[in-house]
Amino acid sequence: MALLLSAPVGGAAPVPWQVAAAGAPAAWATATGTGVVVAVIDSGVDADHPDLAGAVLPGRSYVDVDPGAEPRLLAFGSEESPVYERAFGQADPVGHGTAVASLIAGRGADGHPGMAPGAAILPVRVLDDENKYHDSAMVGAAVKWAVDNGANVINLSLGGHYESAPFAEAIAYAERNDVVVVACTGNRGQDDTGEEEVWFPARIDEVLAVTGTDERGEHWRTAVTGAGTDLAAPGADLSAADASGGHKTVTGTSFASAIVAGAAALVRSAHPDWSADQVRRALTSTATPGSADLGAGIVDAGAAVAADVTPAEESEPLPTIWSAAATAAGGGLIGATALLLRGRRRLTVRARTMAG
Repeated sequence: MALLLSAPVGGAAPVPWQVAAAGAPAAWATATGTGVVVAVIDSGVDADHPDLAGAVLPGRSYVDVDPGAEPRLLAFGSEESPVYERAFGQADPVGHGTAVASLIAGRGADGHPGMAPGAAILPVRVLDDENKYHDSAMVGAAVKWAVDNGANVINLSLGGHYESAPFAEAIAYAERNDVVVVACTGNRGQDDTGEEEVWFPARIDEVLAVTGTDERGEHWRTAVTGAGTDLAAPGADLSAADASGGHKTVTGTSFASAIVAGAAALVRSAHPDWSADQVRRALTSTATPGSADLGAGIVDAGAAVAADVTPAEESEPLPTIWSAAATAAGGGLIGATALLLRGRRRLTVRARTMAG
């Protein structure tokens, strides 16, 4: 199991090393995440795990465990039967989403608090029993549903190499509705030595793209990094909730993303009037500097909560003639998508995309 370090507040019980390394205990005197809803779009979340008791809201599943002639969109509590049991957002047959949720908002009753132990988790299941999703438009629909159902922060510990216009539009929808989106940069094999592009959707400008570090604060060798990486967070040998009971050690940028999502929840809890842009700037401007492959550096939740971030100046609207021309040519949506995806060429979505 990961080493435990003492929390630097009021003689509190020890906390998992990743929570201390990411600066959460220093923020808890000001905010614990209370009042913030973090959507975990993942494999579901085990609401019965002791670490998450009382933290998990009714969610939704986009995974049909018993596909018939017509696929069904399943919602928590829609029907009580074995067929639906594993489809609820509040159940997790894989365990990935439960680990992610505990790193964000674990209540810490047995010494395993998450970054924001006062936050609520909104579980949205999109990953199947193999921890994969096959339709990026479906994940985009899940993002929009989370926005419409109260999410203040969205964690996407998933992604892939190819871009998706419907998924990108869902990210834009979250941005328009002032929701902070955090995503993992991706993982590569232990023996891979070549460079790998930051995964989509993490490489979208408005998404906080998170790579992983080890206990020494150094880049973890399997964590994807490069252009588009915004932040780093502990991502190797973390202690997290196990959906089958107890705890386990997890490694990957999925879990580094969860650490930053929890930090974002702390900032939103401390500064409920701040915009998503202010939250992102607080996190990146106060990060602990590191090597060039860590983006702005390693997240420091305590410093981010204590930061003073002014609202960004609003850009001037386009002249009417340009707006009209873009609309007439159908270029408004195309231009917005091009900017959103940093001018990268849009490619067909790969059939199988994995969790981070």
